[in-house]
Amino acid sequence: MRVHKGKALVAGLAALALALTGCSSSKGGKGGGSNNVDTSGTKGTGMFADCAKSPNDCNTAKTKKGGSITYTLEKTLTGWNINSSNSNTFEFAEVMDGIVGGAFTANPDLKPVLNTDMMTSAEQTKASPQTLVYKIKSVAKWSDGQPIDVKDFQYQKDTSDGATCKDCTAASTAGYDQIASLTGSDNGKTVTVVMKKPYSDWQSMFGTLYPAHIAAQHGDLTTPAGLAASYNWLDKTQPTYSSGPYMVKAEVKDTSVTEVPNPKWYGAVKPSLDQLIFRIITEQTQEVPALQNNEVQAIYPQPNADIVTQAGGLQGVDSYLGKGLVWEHLDFNTTGKVLSDKVLRTAIFTAINRQGVIDKTIGQFVPGAKPLNNHMYVPGQPGYKDNVTATGQGSGDLAKAKKLLTDAGYTGVGSALKNKAGTAVSIRCSFTAGNTLRQQSCQLLQAQLGALGITVKPTPLDDLGGTLDSGDFDLIIFAWTGAPFVVAGAQQLFKLKGGGDYGKNNDPAVEALIDKSSTETDPANVQDDLNKADALLTADAYNLPLFQKPTFLAAYANLANIRDNATSSGPPYEVQTWGIRAS
Repeated sequence: MRVHKGKALVAGLAALALALTGCSSSKGGKGGGSNNVDTSGTKGTGMFADCAKSPNDCNTAKTKKGGSITYTLEKTLTGWNINSSNSNTFEFAEVMDGIVGGAFTANPDLKPVLNTDMMTSAEQTKASPQTLVYKIKSVAKWSDGQPIDVKDFQYQKDTSDGATCKDCTAASTAGYDQIASLTGSDNGKTVTVVMKKPYSDWQSMFGTLYPAHIAAQHGDLTTPAGLAASYNWLDKTQPTYSSGPYMVKAEVKDTSVTEVPNPKWYGAVKPSLDQLIFRIITEQTQEVPALQNNEVQAIYPQPNADIVTQAGGLQGVDSYLGKGLVWEHLDFNTTGKVLSDKVLRTAIFTAINRQGVIDKTIGQFVPGAKPLNNHMYVPGQPGYKDNVTATGQGSGDLAKAKKLLTDAGYTGVGSALKNKAGTAVSIRCSFTAGNTLRQQSCQLLQAQLGALGITVKPTPLDDLGGTLDSGDFDLIIFAWTGAPFVVAGAQQLFKLKGGGDYGKNNDPAVEALIDKSSTETDPANVQDDLNKADALLTADAYNLPLFQKPTFLAAYANLANIRDNATSSGPPYEVQTWGIRAS
């Protein structure tokens, strides 16, 4: 669920870009409140020792002027428009945290917070019809001096609602497709949005604003074709603009992105660094050596036992093993002739032993790790309920799985499985190349499903986002990284036209419940609707949650104000505060 809108694929993590990839203010988000999620098994050393109990404040320190920090990314970048499904990955969200902001962002305590650098306020002023009023600070401007105003809000709405610009490939339409009107006043610095029907996760909207005045130079924003042209131009073109504390100075394709302070940054905290470098290292085994050699100063890998152990042994390096809104899962492509059969999908999920996979992967460094049993919530969040265990999916019950197949007319059960048409059941288990944990998971599934007579071929991918967009997969393992907006996440991931339903599961009953939840004002009703939708989604055997994915941050102890943020924003959520410790 990266993160606000999109497919946000985090290095293999598909981040739900819930439009929460913008810059937050150092003024607006402090207070060391505890996480909403279960923090059992989390641990930190040195400057990260207090991060479990004080996620927003740990490692707070004064910085000295100057210096450079190099931070690693595990995925290459496919484009420059975070709101497009083509480019909405977690790694790219991290790059853009300091470049494009919006109304709200997500803090390490997994709660939304107003971006008080850009915004004076954002509030619901009327319940019926739901009316939202955004007040943009008079000083908020783009790096070319143009004001951030209603035109930027209008551009995000028009390119994200799924109707005004049907060719804009929005990573998520959640909320935008419910807007009845959007108007500006006070010289465009006040934006009033009236909704067709109430939208419970309204704070998830307008989180990554792009400059409408620059977009207008590359397409007529009053026409669908012009909007699409400008939208695609933004995706293909390295930004020279910024509304945040940093600007892109240079990109070396598939290698690095270098950012420098934005001289027109209007925020409360000015960057102390001379430059910030995002270094792309797609081979996980090279991240710790790069850290050890001081080629990079901070890494945020998808952890495995080797990385955690090796980084923990480096002198002068502190680390934090955390949890958040990141969850690993298996998805089927339901459009294939073989996997369109729900009985087969159910049997496969039933034969998969999730605890067995966990014990041999994250269980090696996260004691007590257990399967995740909900598609909407993670443990510790209000609303979390086990909707999976009772179905037998993920249990490793081979006898039950075999009976399902035999009763459905499959032959060769347990030896060489064939469906009723006589087609052999052979599937690819796709994973991000270089990701040790996912490769191990596919190899474990190869053995588990072999007991049903299914041939499984572990298949590494160089382009996870492209593979998901094209649908060129059978069974795929990746993760969603979310923001604190559960309804918006559900609309993106589990609606056929939501932007993230890559396996094309089409369940109108699920969508109706998700849409109903979006109009509820009582949290209890939202949770009830989403759990009902979750139960139906589980029965569809389309997506099998595996586990709440651990996060791992390792950095040199002389770095200040860097901390884990296990949402779609990632650690660079307040990148303007990063620096070299003053003392």
